[in-house]
Amino acid sequence: MRLLLIGAFGAIGTLARYGLQGLVQVKMGSTFPYGTLLINLTGCFFLGLIGQLLLNRVIVPPEWRMAIAVGFFGGYTTFSSFGWETAKMLEAGEWLWATTYVGSSVAFGLLLSVAGIRLANRF
Repeated sequence: MRLLLIGAFGAIGTLARYGLQGLVQVKMGSTFPYGTLLINLTGCFFLGLIGQLLLNRVIVPPEWRMAIAVGFFGGYTTFSSFGWETAKMLEAGEWLWATTYVGSSVAFGLLLSVAGIRLANRF
C-alpha cells in the first residue's frame, strides 16, 4: 500500500511541477528558469510547512506521510528534500554536517553536471 501511495502522489507531484513550471515559464517569456526557481522555492516552503505539521502536530498514518513527503514532493522537486534535510540539521545544531551537505551538494552537483555534459558531447 505504501508504494502505491508514493507512486500515485509522485505522479501528482510530477504533473503539478510540469504544469506550473511550464505556465510560469511561458508567462515570463524569458530564458531564465523562473519556472524551476518557483518550483524549488515553493517545494521547500510547502515541504517544510507540511512536513513539520505532519510530524509534530497532525496525526496522519505513516503511509500518508511518506506519500506526501516522498511521493508528492519527490515528484514536485527533490530540491525541497535538500532544503528540508539541511534545515533539520541546522535545527539540531549540526552546523558542520549541514555546511558539508550544502557545499558538497552544490559543488559536486555542478561538477558532475559539467562532467555529464562533456561526456555526452563526446558522442
